[in-house]
Amino acid sequence: MYQAAFLFIIFLVFRVITGAFLFAKWRETKKQNLLLLVIFFFMNALTLLFLVFGNLMLYDVNTIITMIIGLVFIDRTFYQDRKSPFKLLLALTLVLGALTVVSFIIFERSIIFEQNISFLLHNIFVGADFAIFGLWSFIAATSSLKSFSSSDAVEPWVKGRYRLVKFYSICVIIVGSLTLFTPIEGTVNWALLVILVANILRIAGETLAWIMPNFLKKYLNRGYTFIGIINELSEEEIMEGMR
Repeated sequence: MYQAAFLFIIFLVFRVITGAFLFAKWRETKKQNLLLLVIFFFMNALTLLFLVFGNLMLYDVNTIITMIIGLVFIDRTFYQDRKSPFKLLLALTLVLGALTVVSFIIFERSIIFEQNISFLLHNIFVGADFAIFGLWSFIAATSSLKSFSSSDAVEPWVKGRYRLVKFYSICVIIVGSLTLFTPIEGTVNWALLVILVANILRIAGETLAWIMPNFLKKYLNRGYTFIGIINELSEEEIMEGMR
C-alpha cells in the first residue's frame, strides 16, 4: 500500500511539473489549446491525489472530467474547423462516466457476490473511457505526423514530439484495456503489474513530449539542415496547420 502511494506521488509530481512548464508557455503564447493542456495535467495530478488518499469516488469523477478536457484539447488542436467525432466521443465518455459512478456506488453498498459484478462493470466502464481517449489521441497524432513528416520545414525534434504522443497514447490504451482484469483492492495480479509499467512509460513519454530537454532536441536534430527562417515553420504554425 505504501509503495503504491509512493509511486502515485511520484506520478503526481511529474504531472505538476509538466503542467507548470506548460503554464509558463501559455503565459507567453496565450494559446487556448495550450491552456486546456495545462488544465488537463493539473487535473491529472488532482486525480492522483484522490487516489493517494483512497477517495475512489472523487478519483472516478475527476478522471471523467480530465478525460473530457483531454477530448476538448484534441478537438481544438487537431480538428478546429474540421469535422471530428468529438460530440460522439464526448457523449460516450459522459455515459460511461455516469455508469462508472453508479457501478461504484452499487459496489460500496453490495454484498460480496454483487460486489464482484459491480466492480467488474465499474472497471469495464472506466477502462472504456481511458481507451476512447487514448485511441483518439493516437489517431490525431498519427494523422498530424503524417501530414508534415516529409516536410523539411519541420524540425525532427517536433516530429519526435508527436511520435512520443503516439507512444504514450498507446500506453493509455493498454491501461484502459487491462483495467477490466484488475482485481478487487487488496490483491495484485498480472494486469496491475502491466498497468503499472504502462503508466510509468506513459508518464515518461508525456514528460519528454511536453518538456523536451535541449540535449534531446539536439540529438533528434542531428544531421538536420535549417532551410531558412522564411520557410521554417514554428511549432505554433505547425499546430495551426493541423487544423
